[in-house]
Amino acid sequence: MPQCLIDDRKVEFTPGENLIEVAKKVGVEIPFFCYHPALTVVAQCRMCAVEVGMPGKDGTVQMMGKLQTACSTPPAEGMVVKTKTEKVLKNQKSVMEFLLINHPLDCPICDKSGECDLQDNSFRHGDSYMRYTEERRTYLDLDMGPVIKKNMNRCIHCTRCIRFGTEVAGIREMVAVQRGNNTEITTIDGRPLETDYAGNYADICPTGSLTLKNFRFRKRAWFLKKTPSVCEGCSRGCNIELHQDGNVVHRTLPRTNMEINKYWLCDEGRFNSDYVNDADRVVTPSLPGASGLAAVGWEQALGAARASLEGKALSVLVGSDLTQEEASNLKTFLGKQFPKASVFHYGTKGIKTAADDAAADKILKRKSRTSNLHGLEKLGYQGFTGLPAGTEAVLLFRGGRAELPDLSQARHVVGVGVFMKQDAAAFHAVLPGPSWAEKDGTIVNFEGREQKIRRSILPVGQSKNLSEILMLWANQGGKTGVA
Repeated sequence: MPQCLIDDRKVEFTPGENLIEVAKKVGVEIPFFCYHPALTVVAQCRMCAVEVGMPGKDGTVQMMGKLQTACSTPPAEGMVVKTKTEKVLKNQKSVMEFLLINHPLDCPICDKSGECDLQDNSFRHGDSYMRYTEERRTYLDLDMGPVIKKNMNRCIHCTRCIRFGTEVAGIREMVAVQRGNNTEITTIDGRPLETDYAGNYADICPTGSLTLKNFRFRKRAWFLKKTPSVCEGCSRGCNIELHQDGNVVHRTLPRTNMEINKYWLCDEGRFNSDYVNDADRVVTPSLPGASGLAAVGWEQALGAARASLEGKALSVLVGSDLTQEEASNLKTFLGKQFPKASVFHYGTKGIKTAADDAAADKILKRKSRTSNLHGLEKLGYQGFTGLPAGTEAVLLFRGGRAELPDLSQARHVVGVGVFMKQDAAAFHAVLPGPSWAEKDGTIVNFEGREQKIRRSILPVGQSKNLSEILMLWANQGGKTGVA
């Protein structure tokens, strides 16, 4: 393979790479703002400029007179690159001074603080001395729809957002208007963002100019505990990171996986975790009361659940939002406790089997709105098309994401897992289980890839793992005699 020399370190490269990516191989970090590996190169922030030279015929290195942007410069055999010379460092300080001319000193209240590229590069490559004494430009915050709030005062005109919309989201909705110091990044005609991937604008923004509305002023980044996991929003299984503090999930961010979701995450998956800590979630064993569901003890709830199913024609519905481990344990449990029951999987209206699953857009979304449809069919579960004739009772298992089917035909319904109060209002018993953020397990995506979800928080309230619930049920005594 061809080689070049970066800060006196030899490094091999593949034709087509740029100097930023090649330098990383030998631990050399070249600062940048406008560059992103998934977007076109525009080389406009000039932060990544380095000295570049080539050996001459006599073997001496001839350095180019001007600095070259590392993001747009491909390496060549024998190329010499210097990233720490006085000329490079002076340029970096100048660029930082220029970018901070109009930037407000609001790091103490900015949601990007603690994970801000501008903040980091200012500390590493900037200068504490500022010559600018003129009045800074100011803009009012702009609401850009349900996902993003814009603070133009913090913008450094990197145009990542514009390129993301055009090149990845496939919608030209972000533009730069006017010129020079008056340049403003906005939506066309000030319309709200229309893409289903708007949260990615906040991810790729190197400053606090584009922020998530539902996370603004909620929690400082350095207080959050981060857990790598997998999204349960659809059968793609995008890689994510759950951020929590105080046993509350505050946000979900994409985790890079070039084979599945690359750098991105759809808004549906990003905000799917909101139900985990919802005040309307049933998190205690509950039975019907005079004013809706009433909390009771586990023993009483289990006894009522067993009694409501006793001697009745039973159908068992298993949500395709359960993990492989849960579904496997459940299969064994049902074979012993309810050997005559009809068992089906459910999860997305209109998607009865894995064969019905398909791409829902050109980026990430799939039609199956649960993560483990393909895994359950791999275990032999059959798709739900409707309750069999004569069904009197339904035992319903749900991980939190599966869409509840029509159960009006059944006179008795017992829910095990994650339910909201309004959904479970007519149930005869609710035995609360963990959401996907509260357990470990395996899911299988539409390509057959097995991936691990990781527990980010402890089960909320009195929720118990499904294996514990099944054990408690079985220990209350033998078979139930349910048909």
